[in-house]
Amino acid sequence: MTTLLDPSSRSLVFAVFCVFVVVCLMLCVVTGADEDDRALVRSDNRRLRSWQQGIAMGGDTTTVATVTVLVGMVATFGFDGLGVMLGSLVGVMLFLVLVVEPLRRHASLTAADLLDARGSGGPAVRVSWGAVTLFVCFPLLVVQLVVVGNVAAALIGQPGVRSGCIVVIGCVMTALAVSGGIRGTGVVMIAKSAIALPVLVVAAVLVLDRFGGDMGRLLDAAALGSGMGEAYLRPGGYTGDGWVGAVNRIGQIFGMSLATLAMPAVLMRAISTKSPRGARSGGRWMLGELVLLYGALAVVGVGAAALVGEALREAGPAGQVFTPLMLGRALDGGGFLVAALACVLFLTALAAVVDVTLAAGIALGRDVLGAYGRADGAASRWSAALTGAVCSVVAVVVADWNLVVVSTLWLTVCGAALAPVLLYALYWPGFTARGALWCLWGATVLSLVALALSPYVSGTPGAIFPGLDFRVWDVTIPGLVTAPAGFLLGWLGSVTDPRRMAGDVPGAEQRSRLDSV
Repeated sequence: MTTLLDPSSRSLVFAVFCVFVVVCLMLCVVTGADEDDRALVRSDNRRLRSWQQGIAMGGDTTTVATVTVLVGMVATFGFDGLGVMLGSLVGVMLFLVLVVEPLRRHASLTAADLLDARGSGGPAVRVSWGAVTLFVCFPLLVVQLVVVGNVAAALIGQPGVRSGCIVVIGCVMTALAVSGGIRGTGVVMIAKSAIALPVLVVAAVLVLDRFGGDMGRLLDAAALGSGMGEAYLRPGGYTGDGWVGAVNRIGQIFGMSLATLAMPAVLMRAISTKSPRGARSGGRWMLGELVLLYGALAVVGVGAAALVGEALREAGPAGQVFTPLMLGRALDGGGFLVAALACVLFLTALAAVVDVTLAAGIALGRDVLGAYGRADGAASRWSAALTGAVCSVVAVVVADWNLVVVSTLWLTVCGAALAPVLLYALYWPGFTARGALWCLWGATVLSLVALALSPYVSGTPGAIFPGLDFRVWDVTIPGLVTAPAGFLLGWLGSVTDPRRMAGDVPGAEQRSRLDSV
């Protein structure tokens, strides 16, 4: 893949990358948080405007997996890749309608504050929420770092330096998160969106122009180039056929929707808005940005199938990371578009690493350590630094794994554990701390078991352990099983809570008072 970038393109991308990092460091110093740990989470006197927060939340939703793995799925499997985009947009709409305003109204610093305010919290729940949030952030960070390491190695032209690139970039981005706080990282996210969105829209326009603006011609060429024929335009290319395919497809949309609704970085950003009304306004900006972005990404993915489908098949799953760059080479032999798309991959990964690192640091510092009063004023900063360092090391170890496996892990846990607790806390008066604990830990363990016994881990050439086979089912996207199980565990834990059965539900009166406001 190193041939995708000629020396002049590499120089351009490297220059843009360096300028972006320097500018972001300056912005984080100027706009970042004070020494106080609370200021890292919410800068009360210098918050971003609602539209700025909305663009930043949209950027939080758009990880590098969206621009690489998801576009690669659209290019390789067609309909099933588009289903993931649909699930994400559905999740954004649910977040806007159900979560964003009441979350901002009841949560002071973290989402765990919502559980305390609604009567289903406590130290054990706060620690559990923080721990599961860390478990969601960890694989998400690893994916970002692996992709940016691959792109950096391609930029330099030396695949052997990938590990060093991962460590160095991880350290730089962790420094941005620690110094910038919620406001500084928001500025980074806005800068990323201002660059990435126009480039992807231009790439989509160039694809349409190549086919005379005729979507029918584009889809026919994509079906032919993908090697799937008419099957490219029908479900089943990635999810499979029969009952397994049905479970995968429904779980894909359902799980992606719930995961998007409860992404830790997005929740962190929503809590930091000026007011509940400002949070809803920011959510509308977020939705508008993502509709435009996903439209462009869909066209880019279909265009990649039409123009470089054969090369993608030869590259295999690892080649999905470079799908936008391969398309750029096909559209622009001069290399400028390739350089621009490489910058988009860089900036998307870097910005995602910054915000997710901050979300993980807040979860560890304020929820896990702070639940029992063991955190000092700099706990979130130290926690973010520790999280970034550990993730950089882990990313080096798992750099050759299938990124779809790692992405599925965090999506499954987020949709099955965090989302049910969040929705129950907001809309079910009978939800208790016991229900929250059962849901958080039970759904997390179930998600791990479901993926461990799937073809992602063993029994297939693309598995983590291809030489072993301990599969018990062929479902690779278990959201249809794990997410309902999470809701069931939350309900079962609550209705069997001895205090609830005795008519003593902690916080019930407080919940009623909050709902009447």
